[in-house]
Amino acid sequence: MTLRFASIGSGTVRIVLLTAASAFLLAAGDAPQADRAVAQAVLTSDIAYTTIDTTAAADAVTTADADVVAPAESQRAASLIALVSAMDGKAGDAVSADREMHCLANAVYFEARGEPLEGQLAVAQAILNRVASGRYADSVCGVINQPGQFSFSRARSPRAGSDWSTAQSIALIADQSMWREVAPRAMSFHAAYVSPDWRGKAKVAQIGRHIFYR
Repeated sequence: MTLRFASIGSGTVRIVLLTAASAFLLAAGDAPQADRAVAQAVLTSDIAYTTIDTTAAADAVTTADADVVAPAESQRAASLIALVSAMDGKAGDAVSADREMHCLANAVYFEARGEPLEGQLAVAQAILNRVASGRYADSVCGVINQPGQFSFSRARSPRAGSDWSTAQSIALIADQSMWREVAPRAMSFHAAYVSPDWRGKAKVAQIGRHIFYR
C-alpha cells in the first residue's frame, strides 16, 4: 500500500522517513551512530517527498524486532547502502569545499573503487586512523602524499560517475564517524594478491580484495 502526502507538510513526511530509516538501521545493529547519520541526512534533505511505501517501512520494523541482537551481514551491507544513498548529492558539495575531504575521497576512489562499500569505508577509516595516530602526517592530504605509502598517481583525477559519487559519500561518512569502524584501529592495508613482509603488524580483517592491519 502506498500513502500519498499531497496535503501533509514536509516536516511530517520527514518524520515518517526518519522512523523507517532508523528502524532499518537498527536491524543492522549499527545504532546509534548510523541511525543518527541517516536522521541528519533525511532532516536536511532537499528531496521532494511525495510517496512513502509503508510496506517497506513495516518490513524494516519487523526485521528490527527479529534480528537486532544478531544482525545478518547482508542486513549490515544493505543499511550501509542506504546510508551511502542518503549522502548522495550532499557529499559532493562537502568534498568540493574541503581540500582534506577531497584528498580522502580521491584515495578511496583510486585505492578501492569497485570494492564492497565496507572495504571502501575501511580504506577511508585507515587513513583517518593514521592522521589521529601521531605516527604519520597530521592531515589527510599529508598522509596520502607521504612517499611510498599509496600507489595511485596524484596527477590523475577521478572520472565523474557512480564510483566517484560513492567515494565522496564514503569519505564524508568516515570523516563524520557516521558508521562503526569496519577494521578496528587499522592503519595499513594491501591487496590480497601480494604478500609484503609486514612483521609486527596484526591482521584485523580481509574485506573484498584488501587485507587490513593495525
